[in-house]
Amino acid sequence: MKILVSLWQHRNYRVAAIVALLALLWLASGLLFSPSGEDDAAQETGAESDTGGEPLRVRARILEARPYTSRALVNAHTEANRSVRLKAEQDGAIAALPVAEGRSVRKGDVICEIDPEDRPEQLERARAALRKAELDFKGGRRLEQKGLQSDTAMAERELALADARAELERARVAVEKLKIRAPFDGVVNRRAVELGDFIRRGEECATLLDLDPLLVVGEVSETRVGDLTLGGSASAELQRGRRVTGRLRYISQQASDTTRAYRVEVAVENPRGELRGGISGRLALPIGEVMAHRINSSLLTLDDRGELGVRILDGANRVRFANVELVGEGDDGVRVSGLPDRVTLITVGQEYVSAGETVVAEMEAPARELSPPEDAVAQPALEKVRLPGKGETP
Repeated sequence: MKILVSLWQHRNYRVAAIVALLALLWLASGLLFSPSGEDDAAQETGAESDTGGEPLRVRARILEARPYTSRALVNAHTEANRSVRLKAEQDGAIAALPVAEGRSVRKGDVICEIDPEDRPEQLERARAALRKAELDFKGGRRLEQKGLQSDTAMAERELALADARAELERARVAVEKLKIRAPFDGVVNRRAVELGDFIRRGEECATLLDLDPLLVVGEVSETRVGDLTLGGSASAELQRGRRVTGRLRYISQQASDTTRAYRVEVAVENPRGELRGGISGRLALPIGEVMAHRINSSLLTLDDRGELGVRILDGANRVRFANVELVGEGDDGVRVSGLPDRVTLITVGQEYVSAGETVVAEMEAPARELSPPEDAVAQPALEKVRLPGKGETP
């Protein structure tokens, strides 16, 4: 007892004893009294587990599959149908440039003209030499008929006549080649010479472009090129939203060594020359028709294996998870395949239900299916869909 009294006289021991006493009282109060709120929650939980609760309510819509043209979307750019570098076939100074850069020309129009120098005179001399050779040949023929001309002499006259004809043709071509003409209708894109420049045979005078039709060129992967059909319709969306349509006119038979992809060309009419070469865009190539449903992209989810799917209802209003394949995307939603032709799709509340659960469905009115315009460019099929928030097991 004396020991306890001596300990109590120390302040630190007194404080420790009071704290220990309070802790014992707090623990005792928890054992003797229980909060009514926790008891009520436990009772409600037990009651709910016994009854199973009411089925969840969702909204659903009946969808019908419709034909959809699946498209492969590739990066592309425009090119001229033909691009020709006009080159000189005669040496000489540039005497005239009748057409300015950027101007349209017709087939046969003169693009560059070379100084003729003495070539016209050479042509006249060749004509005179031919007339003399023809007269000599005719005189020799009359002498031969009289027996006064040997076969050797006649052969020489015939050779001289042939030489004269060749010289005349050579002189005529030399004069004709002084004018470099357009081989087709097009646009003079660039001139390589100016007035007074000396140009040699084989040097460039100007570049001529054929822009009608215009080509939209892209590269298709080896997994898609086998689905393309030569001559099939195609569409493209160029810069500033310009949409054009055309025909697939060329599919390369050899992949590029760099990209391992195949070049494709779509010919687009361009009679007014409004489209230019080198414009970037996206090319949509049809790769086949499939039966697909149009849905909102927010309804897509992933299963435990990471595969894409949606939640649907069977005849007994039980939730089912159905895997789908994304075949196209547009402003009005995505197109998916893999569902039955007629299916009941959960549109609201799909994130709160799981496969096998029975629900109460409120049916929505069928959505009006709009046919996309022919020149609409389909978006590429998505390989993966990333869902917002936490993933859920279907």
